[in-house]
Amino acid sequence: MKISRNWLQSYFDKPIPPAGELAELLTLHSFEVEGLEKAGDDDVLDVKILPDRAHYCLSHEGVAREISVLTKQPFEAGRNPPSPQASIDTKPTIKIEDPKFCRRYMGRYVELRPVEKFYVRSSRLLEAIGQRAISPIVDATNLVMYDIGQPLHAFDADKVKGAIQIRAAKEGEKIVLLDGRELTLTSADHVIADDLGPLVVAGAKGGKRAEVSDKTTHLIIESANFEPTAVRRTSARHDIRSESSKRYENELTPELTAEGMDNVSALIKELSPEARFGPIVDVYPNEAKQTTIELDPALIEERLGVKVPLDEAKGILERMNIIISEKGKKWQLTIPFNRLDLAIPEDIVEEIGRIYGYEHVKGILPPKADKPVAVLPMFYLCEKIKNVLVAEGFSEVSLYTLVSKGEIETAHPLAKDKAFARANLTDGMTACVEKNALNADLLGLDAIKIFEIGHVFTSKGESAMLSLGAAQVKKVKGLKSEAILTEAVRSLATALGSDIPAPKAISKGVHSVCEISLDEVLKSFKLPPNVSYADLKFTAASANRYKRFSQYPFIVRDIAVFVPESVQADAVWQSIGKGIENAKAAELLARHSLFDTFKKDGKTSYAFRMVFQSMDRTLTDGEANKIMEKIYAEMKEKGWEVR
Repeated sequence: MKISRNWLQSYFDKPIPPAGELAELLTLHSFEVEGLEKAGDDDVLDVKILPDRAHYCLSHEGVAREISVLTKQPFEAGRNPPSPQASIDTKPTIKIEDPKFCRRYMGRYVELRPVEKFYVRSSRLLEAIGQRAISPIVDATNLVMYDIGQPLHAFDADKVKGAIQIRAAKEGEKIVLLDGRELTLTSADHVIADDLGPLVVAGAKGGKRAEVSDKTTHLIIESANFEPTAVRRTSARHDIRSESSKRYENELTPELTAEGMDNVSALIKELSPEARFGPIVDVYPNEAKQTTIELDPALIEERLGVKVPLDEAKGILERMNIIISEKGKKWQLTIPFNRLDLAIPEDIVEEIGRIYGYEHVKGILPPKADKPVAVLPMFYLCEKIKNVLVAEGFSEVSLYTLVSKGEIETAHPLAKDKAFARANLTDGMTACVEKNALNADLLGLDAIKIFEIGHVFTSKGESAMLSLGAAQVKKVKGLKSEAILTEAVRSLATALGSDIPAPKAISKGVHSVCEISLDEVLKSFKLPPNVSYADLKFTAASANRYKRFSQYPFIVRDIAVFVPESVQADAVWQSIGKGIENAKAAELLARHSLFDTFKKDGKTSYAFRMVFQSMDRTLTDGEANKIMEKIYAEMKEKGWEVR
């Protein structure tokens, strides 16, 4: 979400920190700030609000409250003018069909007088966060939404016929949205309707029929609260993604509805001082209740592992608008309506910890065990297998447990290709070997050797399995991928002292894959006498370090050169490298290797393979050819013959 620093400043009497300091403060304690940019005389922070804080932080007010808590600067509440009093009796009739979906609905009739001015402050604030100004009334509703997080909607009252009804859509019912798109609704959708039909897809998108225009003289202002799951399903079903639906989907407290109505009414009064307002109609079937949590202060240190001064902990909670009353040694906490993320004592401890600062929490190793730890046979077996296979040149992979087909289906799949629990490791291993084989040149490997230890799920239950995969990429006489697997299984059987029947390998081209039941292996596996986890050498440090890799395709080029017998391979490569430097392509060389040598008629032929890859783009054949031209020129200058 884009957050304006100038907008945030309106919540405080004293200057808040500069944008850069705010970004660091929020990132360390609240949520990640992904970007910072200038917008005229304003600074705009691109804040990543995750679902756990979206209840209250998808708004400038929510972020301002975080800043108040972190900086201890008083938060300026009630900075908006009061809502105008009713001066006419006209009011909308509101009917809620399903109180579980529509938890609160407020409506207000407004007689507009000519809007005397375009509200410059509103348009500038909206433009700073990337939202275009539309019209004074629509901008007013958007301004309040981005300010406090409550979505609002304005109808042209003269186009609304009869009562406003919040109901389920009728199967096949149609609505034309504000963007001109026509939707065919289902009975699972909900709408705001009048006697003629739908006016709005509830919580998601407004309709065209009662759209506010420059000619609008009578308004009905809507401020409502809808059930988040239903809004999300409708938005996904019809591919509607709006700022309103985003907030409803993450759930808002119904108590925010009244604040939204008051604020937008006050703003419209500023835009049209002569406007007349009717009474607010508030249909609130089941009023929200504040959460109360009993907290033993001792739990703070127990959970965090650091002693937070109780006065500091109290101050943090009070700045969050949490009311504290002491009952003996325990605290009775009354949680603000908008903090739907706070439900149990551990939530409170987490809030105290993140504001106090996790840098105060020191890592302390647990005490060593007084007696030897009992070794779990399956765990020991798996780790022993890993050690043996790594020594044989294999690399371990961890593949997806959720796949596109299987025997056990997930109740709520995240995606179509992850709808089942895997019934075997073979399918994933086969695809993995094939992909790695395609990148063998980049990896500098003559053979791909990988393994996975994981669980599979069938109608018979859950099983632990080992899968081995191999691909003999470089042709070697008498050596095939299936033989690699056979040798690996033989080495395992010897190292484990266990009977492992040779599994049947599934071979396709240069690829071979096999699968072994570890539950069966465990039956004949015996732990060594006086065994301990130290035998597995967990404490051995690895010299491996992460190195950034490119996600773009690579290009392979080979070159074979006849040189005098006295010239060594290193000298040939130095000359090839000089050609690459002349092409200004040294940073594109990902790997090189000498893959063939033979002598003939007093000369030696050296064949090199070069792999070129860019970190920021896909290389073209033309770029690779230009590099090779420079290399050929260098060979010609040396008087060497390129084969």
